[in-house]
Amino acid sequence: MANDYPDFSSLEFPKTLVLYGQCSNPLTALETINIPPEGTSYELSSSYAVLSPSSPGLRFSSSGWLEISTLQMLNVQSTESLFQICRDRIINRTSQFSRLIRLFLDSYFDYLHSQIEKHKNELDPDSVDDEIFIYKDWIFSAWLPLPQAQILLPPDFMDNKPSFAEIDVAFWIEGKLIGVVIDGGETPIKSRKEKFDYLVEKHPQAWVVKVPRVKLEEDTFPIDLFPNSFSYFWRTLTLPHGPFTPKELINKRWKSDGE
Repeated sequence: MANDYPDFSSLEFPKTLVLYGQCSNPLTALETINIPPEGTSYELSSSYAVLSPSSPGLRFSSSGWLEISTLQMLNVQSTESLFQICRDRIINRTSQFSRLIRLFLDSYFDYLHSQIEKHKNELDPDSVDDEIFIYKDWIFSAWLPLPQAQILLPPDFMDNKPSFAEIDVAFWIEGKLIGVVIDGGETPIKSRKEKFDYLVEKHPQAWVVKVPRVKLEEDTFPIDLFPNSFSYFWRTLTLPHGPFTPKELINKRWKSDGE
């Protein structure tokens, strides 16, 4: 059981399970997940991620989260249209009543576009004849947001019964779990606060970013609250990759991380 139950506090096999998107019953969802064996760096699907301290950062280019058919990919005509699909998929994973989360995500997506344009000269390929990629393709190297995240707490928290801490949006960046908490002015439910406080105190890679509601209403993404690597997400990479490219596609412009 110890090896099957992801436990981020484990000294031998630390693993963090993050459920994300609308999930009314995380306990039921947990029962359907097959935890990857030791030695697997990470696992990412359209509804959960299993991470270890050595897992690479989760980006839009990470394989597994975007479920899209070959036909849909063949109909993609541009970087912009593919990123719009990514954007819509993430937004649609959230509740329509989660206005502040959606506001944060929209602000984040707009920020990525502006960041790419701002650094166009740095991101353009060295050769004007290079048809492998264009500077706009770097947007898929940005960090992947996991909205309405629920992180499985260690079994010690509640007598070996699964329990989850809730975070508005989670990111996995350079071995750190960045949890975005949007302050909407409401007093959190006591049990939810206890779980969140336990996560912050016990998770060795946790880093909390508290975003005041007024920041979101300023129509500017609160980048000043995030680490520097959040802004310059491309600087540790050689080439941009896309979120999904079936092998049978002739156009190799976008490539998945696993290829």
